[in-house]
Amino acid sequence: MGKVIRMREPERRPSRNRIRQESRVVEVEQRVEYTKSIDYVSLILVALLVAFGLIMVYSSSYYVSQIRGESQAYYFIKQIISAFIGAVLMIILSNFDYHNFIAFSYDRNKLANGYYRRRPVLQKPYIWALIGAAVSLFLVYTPIGMSVNGSRRWINLGISIQPSEIVKIGMIIFISGSLAEFPTRIMRFWDGLVYPYLTVLLLLCAVIFFQPNFSAIVCISIIVMCMLWIGGMRASHFTIIIVVGIIGGVFFLLMKDYRVQRIEDLVNPYNSWQLKQSLYSIGAGGIFGRGLGNSMQKLLYLPYRESDFIFAIIAEETGLVGCLILIILFALLIWRGVMISMNAPDRQGMILATGVTATMAIQVVINIMVNIGLCPPTGVVLPFISYGGSSVVIFMALMGLLLNVSKQTNLSVVRARNKIPFYLEIPSDDKSGRKYNIEKKKKKRR
Repeated sequence: MGKVIRMREPERRPSRNRIRQESRVVEVEQRVEYTKSIDYVSLILVALLVAFGLIMVYSSSYYVSQIRGESQAYYFIKQIISAFIGAVLMIILSNFDYHNFIAFSYDRNKLANGYYRRRPVLQKPYIWALIGAAVSLFLVYTPIGMSVNGSRRWINLGISIQPSEIVKIGMIIFISGSLAEFPTRIMRFWDGLVYPYLTVLLLLCAVIFFQPNFSAIVCISIIVMCMLWIGGMRASHFTIIIVVGIIGGVFFLLMKDYRVQRIEDLVNPYNSWQLKQSLYSIGAGGIFGRGLGNSMQKLLYLPYRESDFIFAIIAEETGLVGCLILIILFALLIWRGVMISMNAPDRQGMILATGVTATMAIQVVINIMVNIGLCPPTGVVLPFISYGGSSVVIFMALMGLLLNVSKQTNLSVVRARNKIPFYLEIPSDDKSGRKYNIEKKKKKRR
C-alpha cells in the first residue's frame, strides 16, 4: 500500500475585521481608568484595633469599676457605644464626597478656572467646618462643659468629647479645601502662609491654652505643619516657623512649674508616680506577658490605666510579643494612609489623607513614648485603643475621611498594569475559543 502523506494546513491568518477590532479594544483600554474601591486593608486594620481596644479597656478597667460601685463592664459598655457612634460617622464620611467640602455642587473645571475663589467666604463649606470646630471649643464654658483635675476641656454629650479633637478634624478639612482652591498661595509668606493658616492656628491654640491643654496644642501644630509642608510650603518658610515654634514652646513650657517637673522626671522616673508604675508594668510583662486580665499595676497602682497608660497594661498582659503586634498593626495602617495620600486623585485628597495619617502617627508615637518614659506625661491617647468618647469617635470619623479618599483614588491602566492584573477579552469567531490578552498583543507589536 502506498504511504498516505498528510498535507499541513496553512496557518490561518487573522481577518482584517479581527485586526480592526483588536485595534479598537487597545485604544479603548488606553483611555480606561481603573477605579479603586474602598481600601479594605485599612478598614480591616481599624476593625482589629477597635476590637482589641475593647478587650483591653475591659481588662484594664473592670477592677476599678467594681471598686467604685459600678458594673464591671461600665467602661466597656461606654466604649462600645462610642465605637458604634464612630462606626456610623465613619460610614457617613466614607460615602460623603470630600470634594463637597469645597462646594456642594463641585465641578473640577470650575475649580481649575478659579470660579470658587470668587465666592463669599461663608459660601465655602470648609469654612463652616472650621467655624463649627472653633465654636465647640467655647462649649466647655457652657453647662455641658466638664472640669476634671483643674482642666476644663471636655463637653458631656452622653459621652465625653474633647473639643480640641474636633478642632483637628476642622483644621484638616479647612487646610485641604483651602489649599485645593488656592494652590499657589502657600508659596507666599505673609498673605499666603501667615494669613490665613498660621493666624487661624494661633487663635485656636490660644483658646485651648486657657483650658489648659498644652499637649493638644503641640499635636495640632505638628499636624498643621505636616499638611502645609505637603501642600507646597517653601523650605525657608518652614525653617523659620519651626524655629519660632520651638522658642515659643520652650517659653510656654517654662511658665508652669508642673511642666518643668515633668521634664525633670524623665531623667529620674522614680520621682513620678505615673511614670514609675508604667515602667513597672511594662517590665513585668516580659516576652509573653502575664495573660489577659492578670495585670497587677491596674489594681489602683497605675493612674489612667484605661486611657493614657493603656499601652503599659497591654505590655504587662501580652508582653513584648503583643506590643510588637500592636505596633505592626499601627505601622500598616499608617503605611496605607501614606499610599492613599500618594495615589490621591487630586491635591485636596492628597492633603486630606496626609492630615489624617499624620494625626494617627503623631498620637501613636507620643503615647508610646510617654508610656516608656521618653516623653513627659500628656493627655495624648492611643488611637482606637484608649478609653474615651473622643478617642474612638474622632479617630473613626477621621478614618471615614481617609477611606473616602481611597474610594476615589484613580490609577491609569498604564501605571497600574504591573500591580493590577488587567485582562481584556475580545469576542472571537475562532471555533477553538482562544482568548487573547491585550498586554501580550501590545508587547508583540513593540
